[in-house]
Amino acid sequence: MCSPLPRNFHSFAGILIAKSGALVGLSGGRDSVALLLMLKQVLQCNNLAACHINHCIRGEESDADEQFCADLCKRLDVPFICKRVDVPALSKKTGLSLEEAARKVRYQTFFENRKLSVEGYIALAHHADDQAETVLFNMARGASGPRAMRPIDERGIMRPLLNVTRQEITDWLLARGETWRDDSTNALTDVTRNRLRHEVLPLLNDAMGRDVTPILCRGANLFQETHDALDEALTELPIKDPQGRLYLPFVLQKSEALRKAIIHHYLRSHGVPDIKESTVLAVDAILPPNATHSRICLPGGFLAIRHHKRLELRLPEE
Repeated sequence: MCSPLPRNFHSFAGILIAKSGALVGLSGGRDSVALLLMLKQVLQCNNLAACHINHCIRGEESDADEQFCADLCKRLDVPFICKRVDVPALSKKTGLSLEEAARKVRYQTFFENRKLSVEGYIALAHHADDQAETVLFNMARGASGPRAMRPIDERGIMRPLLNVTRQEITDWLLARGETWRDDSTNALTDVTRNRLRHEVLPLLNDAMGRDVTPILCRGANLFQETHDALDEALTELPIKDPQGRLYLPFVLQKSEALRKAIIHHYLRSHGVPDIKESTVLAVDAILPPNATHSRICLPGGFLAIRHHKRLELRLPEE
């Protein structure tokens, strides 16, 4: 029963989860089923709960996914949390795509229920193929370079399968005689990430004559190391005043490249989401004392306001 973990399983994240417990995002697909089984049966983590979101997108198929997850958790003796959300209606109301609305609901639900874990960890089943798609997606958007997901991030999200391929996960499940649910919408090519998975990555593999997934993941990891080093260096610079506001006399004397890095770091440290280069440039434009405008709206409902040689971020209701 306790077959070994895949060779690239992120052992540090797994050990942390095994010691402290976690809320596992469980869709019923092969990846999340494998993660739950690995944590429960191989690492023998007893302090687990599983959270499933029924997006109400695929009718009876979505209901069958929910029942599969409930049955799996009952077999494993894992507490099961389920939330039903009419994502098509939410998408229509908010103007978000189905994919964006579903993702927003998932993460909101995970964070609402993370208190069920002792340390508040959330365990998600993103794997190496997901990582490669994320890298390509971010590069194609031109928003933040080849940024990638982290095995452990500052929000307490853990991704122990991030270096394990989809095929390795499939082989591991089949060797154990386990089943899973397949989401039919993953085959639709009108969703950007699905097109990357089904069309772009196979073409890249053919063009390069090899599997580019580990190459993309390795490149993203190197980029992340460089970005982390820059973040560490920026924390040593006097870019903020004692109240945490951006100190403009220091920032404005720096080169454009360093100013952009400082602004991006400052926005991200305050939780501003979806920071594109255009966002950074818009903030940079209001920093000089003779700038036409002294405030701009930012993603996530934030306001950037310049006054008295300082820049502060706040939400409109503050």
